[in-house]
Amino acid sequence: MKSLLIIMGIVPAVVFGTIIYGGPGDRIEGFAPGDTLVDTILVTVKVPAKIGLYVLGNVEFDLGAASVVYPPAVYPGYYDPTSVQGTNTDGVNVQVFSNSPTMTWYLQTCGSGNFTTTILLDQLYYAPDGTANPPDGQDPPVNWTAYSTTYTQIASGGKTNGWLSQDQDYVFQAEIDDEPTPAGGATITVYYRLYAQ
Repeated sequence: MKSLLIIMGIVPAVVFGTIIYGGPGDRIEGFAPGDTLVDTILVTVKVPAKIGLYVLGNVEFDLGAASVVYPPAVYPGYYDPTSVQGTNTDGVNVQVFSNSPTMTWYLQTCGSGNFTTTILLDQLYYAPDGTANPPDGQDPPVNWTAYSTTYTQIASGGKTNGWLSQDQDYVFQAEIDDEPTPAGGATITVYYRLYAQ
């Protein structure tokens, strides 16, 4: 008869004697073997309430470009930008950020002044990205807002869950009394501002 030999392994057991606790800055001691030392620290994370504004896109309307039909058949005539920066081919890229669930952010825009004595600031119009262009002859254009030197609210909201697109399209309104600009064009500054409360 065959005998079966069983070899049993011995597993070492960890026996905790006295558990000694400490806190931040404590220098604790114990006996070895036997005692277990547990020390702690505090970890703090601070996230401030923040807002952010991103604007990309100088815009040019070149009514003398080969692809542009100027003068229009009827006034006022409306023109898309002929040159932009960024990914919005009809205007400017605008993004806002807010991480606060309790505050409301406000996005506003305005212009610096007239292009020339005959080409006024209010001939530049803006609307949310994707707004249909106004037909020539319509004054004022429906769903579009004329620029002025006073800040006008574009949008508002709360927590954005990352950067939120508020892209704006532009059209230029050609008027019958527009006179030629200098060769380099006539330039104004457009301002965007964001605040929360």
